[in-house]
Amino acid sequence: MLGGVARGVADNFGISEWIPRVFFIVTAFMGGFGVAVYAAGWAFIRSEDESDSPAERFFSGASTSRSWVGIGFIVIAGIIVLSNFTILAGEVVWAAALLVLGLLLYLGYLPAGRTQHREEGAASKEGVQRMTTSDTLVEETSQITTGDSPAGSYPPPSPSPAPTPPDLPPAEPRESSILGRLTIGVMLVGLGVLAVLDNIESVAIDAEPRHYMALAVTILGVGLLVGSVMGRARWLIIVGAIMVPTLIFSPVFEYDWNSDGFDLLVQPTTFAQLEPVYAIDAGNLVIDLTDLDWEGQSVEIDASADFGNIEVRVPDQVAIEGDARANIGRVGGPDGESFGFGEPSVEFDSPGDLGLVVLDLEIRVGNIDVVQR
Repeated sequence: MLGGVARGVADNFGISEWIPRVFFIVTAFMGGFGVAVYAAGWAFIRSEDESDSPAERFFSGASTSRSWVGIGFIVIAGIIVLSNFTILAGEVVWAAALLVLGLLLYLGYLPAGRTQHREEGAASKEGVQRMTTSDTLVEETSQITTGDSPAGSYPPPSPSPAPTPPDLPPAEPRESSILGRLTIGVMLVGLGVLAVLDNIESVAIDAEPRHYMALAVTILGVGLLVGSVMGRARWLIIVGAIMVPTLIFSPVFEYDWNSDGFDLLVQPTTFAQLEPVYAIDAGNLVIDLTDLDWEGQSVEIDASADFGNIEVRVPDQVAIEGDARANIGRVGGPDGESFGFGEPSVEFDSPGDLGLVVLDLEIRVGNIDVVQR
C-alpha cells in the first residue's frame, strides 16, 4: 500500500498480501524493526515496470575495490545515522542491516557491478579485436591492388611455410567460487536473526558478544569444511585466523569499564552484615565466613565477577550446596575441580551440622575457589 514491498514479497513466495503486511506492522513495534526491513525492501526489490531496483542502480557503478570500500563506508555511516538520529533502536538497525546484507550476498546481488564491468570490458575488447582485424585485411588488400606490378598482374605467391604442429587449446580458466560469498552471507543472516531474537523481550535470549562470535565462527567452520572438500574459498582461512582469537577474548568486550569497584574483602562477624549479592567487575572478591557464630543458620550468597578471582571461605562443619561456573578459567571446591573453556563448573554438596551455605558463583574470566577451614 505504501511502496509495494508487501505485494512484491507475497508474489515472490506465492502467499497472500496480508501475511507480510501483518509481519511489517507487528515488527514495527519491536524497536522499529519492521520499518527498517520495509525500507530495505523498498530499496532492494525492483518495481514491475523497472528492470533494476534502486539499490541495484546504485551498486551497478561499483566496479573496483576502491568503489566497494566507499560504498561500505556509506552503508556504515547510514546505519550509524539511523541508529542515533531516528526513532529506530540502534540494535534493531544493526540487526536489519546484517539481515539485508547477508541475504544480498547469499542471493548473489553483491557484488554485481564488478561482473557487469567485466562483461562490458570483454565486449569492448572483442569489438576492438574485430576492428583491428578488419583494418588489417583492408590494408593488405590495398597493398595488393595498388602495387607497382603491371595492370592485371599480381606479385608471385610466397612459398607456403612448413606445417607446424597444432597448438593445444588453452586451458579454460577456473570459474570463481561462490562458496566464500555464501558463507559470509549465511553468517550475516545468522547474526541478524540472533540480533532480532535478542531484541524481542518475549524471547528468553540474552546474547552476549561471545555468543555472536561463537555463531559466526561456527558458520565459518562449516564453510571451511565444505571448502576443504571442494578446494574452494581458501581465503576463508584468513578470516578464521582473525575470528578465532577474537572469540577467545570476546568476554573482554563485555567488561564494564565505567566501574570503580575492584578488590573486595567481605569478612562479617554477624549474620546481619551479610548481603545476598556481591559483584565486582575486576579484581579479587574474598568472602570469609569463618568469623561467624554458626548455630544451624542457613544463608544464600550470590557472587559474580567479570575478571579476576572469587574465593569463599567456609568453616569445616558448615554444609555447602550450590554451584560455581566460569566462562574461561578454573573452578575448584571441596567436591572437585574444573578448568578450561566453555563454562567449566562445579556443583557443591558437602555435608555439615553447624549450618548451610548455598552458593551461586559466576566469573567470566578467572578463578573460583571454595575452601573449608
